Amino acid sequence: MSTVKQSKNRTLSSDQVDLFNEQGFLVDEVLFETGEVEALGEAYSLCLDKMQAEGELESIRDGELADGRATQVYQIRAAHLHHQLFAGLVRDARILDRVESLIGPDLKVILCQGLYKPPHTGGLVHWHQDDYYFRISGDRPVVSCWLAFDDVTVDNGCMWVLPRHHDRLREHEGLESAGYAMTGADESLATALELSAGQVMFHHGATPHRTLANTTGRGRRALAIHYMDARAQPLGGNRQTEPAENMPVVRGTGN
Repeated sequence: MSTVKQSKNRTLSSDQVDLFNEQGFLVDEVLFETGEVEALGEAYSLCLDKMQAEGELESIRDGELADGRATQVYQIRAAHLHHQLFAGLVRDARILDRVESLIGPDLKVILCQGLYKPPHTGGLVHWHQDDYYFRISGDRPVVSCWLAFDDVTVDNGCMWVLPRHHDRLREHEGLESAGYAMTGADESLATALELSAGQVMFHHGATPHRTLANTTGRGRRALAIHYMDARAQPLGGNRQTEPAENMPVVRGTGN
């Protein structure tokens, strides 16, 4: 993977904001130094080990490979409550300044989740739109920040998006495992977003996206922090009954 320089900017430029609004996503530079990424990756692995030891580690997307082996995608739900480094990460100014450039100064976490794909058997996450789950009021979009703690490639489960498809919610169908899959995705339009460790990408809550299987010999550690306008309200979906500590206001004022 090519080297990506570390960002020195705190906010997004007007050109970057325009690109996000036009395409529905933005691949940013590396925001975190090597030592920070290593510490966050270690914290991530510690959370996985602890959850497994306590019988709390569950796959949220079960599947099967052609040879019959089961696949898994493990979730660290409300990761900011599992480790102090993630509690700090959701409030990190390098992220919040960028998100503020997109949706304004009042910011609230909708969900912070680690999504881990183990070596060889890391499963796929089907095409979906986050807003199909979140259903937030107001005209400011949900913004998801997707951060890699490992280099992410097509082979180990990088993000794929459908550019310019964030204008509306599209049809989804329920899966046998938990969750939904968007129907009718034109995969010929899909763009793979390979990232270096410490690099982030931002996407609109209505941008269709997926991740494919991890077929490599190393795990893929990624964290998704989903932000909303703190003055907005969940209108339905799976956020209305969420405990307050899972959805903290991290900047400005909330309802």
